[in-house]
Amino acid sequence: MLRQMISVLVLGLLLWAGWEAWQPPSVTNASRAAVQALPERPGDASELWRVVTRRMIVSKSAEAMGKSMLERGLPAMSLEHQEDVELHAFDDPRTFKVRDDAVRARNEWRKAGFDAELIKPDERFGVALGRLYLEAYAQQMQRRLEKANRPYTYERRQLHISTWRFTFAPAPYAEARELWTRVQALGVADPVLMRESRFRTMFADFPVDAPAP
Repeated sequence: MLRQMISVLVLGLLLWAGWEAWQPPSVTNASRAAVQALPERPGDASELWRVVTRRMIVSKSAEAMGKSMLERGLPAMSLEHQEDVELHAFDDPRTFKVRDDAVRARNEWRKAGFDAELIKPDERFGVALGRLYLEAYAQQMQRRLEKANRPYTYERRQLHISTWRFTFAPAPYAEARELWTRVQALGVADPVLMRESRFRTMFADFPVDAPAP
């Protein structure tokens, strides 16, 4: 009888352990309330914040963007910075001794819907299919080329070049957040909102009282 009782007890414990192991942990209302009570941002209320746009690679595009923001009542300061950028290069694999042959190849690519251009890296001519700086755009180009079923070459290169961003005067968080919303609504280079201390660390060469353009 005692053995039967012990066997039943052991079986019950095993079943209970199996149930606890299978059941996911429950989330109580108290834990949810604790998460919801977290502030939107930590830190000192007197801390200054700054709106900074993402980097731009082409100087003419940066100039046009600055003028566009100025016309919309958002005078921004231009921030030129030297940094390493990854370039995605797509080319026709062929090279040509004669320029006319390269022109014909370029025109074939253009008829297929690609913005092909002539290049002359050495004694021979070639056809460039694209020079892209964003990984997402490079992937789109690769899919287009694969769909076109045409041979091509692809190369990644590291370049140390000038880049441009736009920033505004630092302000308290509420004002900076409102400015970020206005800039974001314009579709301007996907702006970010960062602490002034972080901005100074990232762009130590940027003058504190930089004049607006």
